[in-house]
Amino acid sequence: MNRLSILVLGFASLFAVTDHRVAHSQDIFQSQGPSLTRGHTSSIHDLSASRHNPAASSYFMKGNNGWQSNLIGPVSAGYEVGKIDSLIDELDELIDILENEDLSVEQALEAKERFEPFLENAARDGLIKVGGNAALPFFPVFYHNSALGTFTADLLISGSLRSTVLADDIDIIGFNDNFRINTSAALYLKSVGIVSLGLGYSRMSYQNDSGALHTGVKVNINQMNLGKNVLSLAALEDGEDIGDAIQDDYEENANSSVNIGIDVGGLWVSERYTAGFTIKDINEPEYDYGSLISNCSGLSGVSLDNCFVAQDAIAQGAIAGSEVYVANAQANIEASAWLGEQFSWGLHSSIDLNDKNDPLGDVYQWASIGATARLNNWFVPELRAGYSKNLAGTELGFYSLGITFFKRAELDIRWADESIDIDGTSAPRSAYVSFAIQTKF
Repeated sequence: MNRLSILVLGFASLFAVTDHRVAHSQDIFQSQGPSLTRGHTSSIHDLSASRHNPAASSYFMKGNNGWQSNLIGPVSAGYEVGKIDSLIDELDELIDILENEDLSVEQALEAKERFEPFLENAARDGLIKVGGNAALPFFPVFYHNSALGTFTADLLISGSLRSTVLADDIDIIGFNDNFRINTSAALYLKSVGIVSLGLGYSRMSYQNDSGALHTGVKVNINQMNLGKNVLSLAALEDGEDIGDAIQDDYEENANSSVNIGIDVGGLWVSERYTAGFTIKDINEPEYDYGSLISNCSGLSGVSLDNCFVAQDAIAQGAIAGSEVYVANAQANIEASAWLGEQFSWGLHSSIDLNDKNDPLGDVYQWASIGATARLNNWFVPELRAGYSKNLAGTELGFYSLGITFFKRAELDIRWADESIDIDGTSAPRSAYVSFAIQTKF
């Protein structure tokens, strides 16, 4: 398995994790569609942006009585890695040495001197995270009645996989002139699968000569599949590399739970600008992980070794045996302004007012600024550029570019402003891509 394949495991895990189970209405690990570039702002040219603010649907549907649906909503994928170059290569080399039972004393000492500091660094910075999300075709769906308001339905799936390293000392074991090394170092995997049904209501609550205030609420029915597992490096089967081990075992010890998250929002709309606020998961729903606590009875082989290492890590406080994910409330404000003739230029900004834990234990607080150019061109009607930063957690910054072509198709990419070496090639520490074919009002 090619070392870079670990970065695309999450793209496949989107479907593998969610095909038979369902989990927050949008994984905060990444955005969707033009929001990668514009930020979490309400754009009438982007139906998927209704997910950011429950009040936006009423704004989008103003003057359009009846039904409206999307075509192919955004499909997005992304990865994020820590600050260690060639992490997978180094781990695979360590595994090869762990399998060798015929080392000289010099080789064993060299391996201990080399890999103990590496494992300590990997435990601190050795993150690998991949994921993807997708809206089902024709979602979201809108229904507007001038007397009753706007009703929306949305169905979104997402999946993410996070891998870190649990460090341990390296022991040298000798018999006669043959030596080998051993360690309880391991990979710690956490995964989440999400399918969320969102039901929203919004309406114009106030209007004067300057503009109109739209308000809304959205109820997200979330079934969240949360799993974690520990993979002992020393117990990996002969010839099995890290990528294969993660692919085979990341869904172990998973638990599915259902809860409801409630979002509220407001959006002021005038001729030349919009300004809004949103509070997501205002009720702070909770979801249970699968438990790692076990007496290891009934297990054998690699599974038994993994269990022993997991129980040792739990006893030392390195990981939690039982865990509950609390989707804490997060507030966001947004603003957009349109300039020039026929509103040809747009400026967009959004910022989360507090950080939010994602289901896998990372923290995000996004701040974004973007610009759009509306062109009188059927082939390329809009160009986008932006910059975003995670104000919490990794504190990575991201550049982004987006393009709309044929009036409907939207391609957006975002990449981190820090690089890392992977397989001898420099690559961004994090990158995202999103594609959609969307209906326009």
